[in-house]
Amino acid sequence: MARDFSRIVVYGSTSVGKTTTTKELGSILKSEVIILDDVFWGPNWEMPTTESFQKKVKELLSNKEKWIVDGNYSKVRPLILPNATFAVILNLPLYLILWRVFARTVSRNTPIMIHEPTPLPKRVEESGKGEHIIQSTYELSYYAIRNKIRKKIPGIVEEVRNELGDANYILLSKQSDVDKFLNIIRKIEGQGTT
Repeated sequence: MARDFSRIVVYGSTSVGKTTTTKELGSILKSEVIILDDVFWGPNWEMPTTESFQKKVKELLSNKEKWIVDGNYSKVRPLILPNATFAVILNLPLYLILWRVFARTVSRNTPIMIHEPTPLPKRVEESGKGEHIIQSTYELSYYAIRNKIRKKIPGIVEEVRNELGDANYILLSKQSDVDKFLNIIRKIEGQGTT
């Protein structure tokens, strides 16, 4: 049975590689990429109301046959998951996540490039507000550790299984698994491996 990769949602903790994986899938599958951080965060880190966030997400998803969404926002999960055809769940080791938090924050905010800098949410970047390197590293590390301790991924897996079934999601626990999955998608799409 062929899997339907027309509408994919990518879940995982902060700094696990959701955006990178989503953009790569979007490139391979020629699908629209929707980064929920870009939708959620306004200039100067302003947060929208729940209603306005949900409205924006509905508008982005409406009447589109192909999309890939990255993000864990529970406020909009009921709008996204029932419309998805496949889910990718990233559950990489905590040490790797913490390294990425540190490396990407340093790379975004200093001339030292120890990691490819993941951009800030689009409207935050455009506002010039940036982030405080120590505060950002602490907050993102705390968030990542808290999510691992609370074991949020098993709950997401259960929610995805209930909505999409056992055959329509993949749980990836190592970076090499992510790379293999992307190579499989490339092969399916006739792009070989890189």
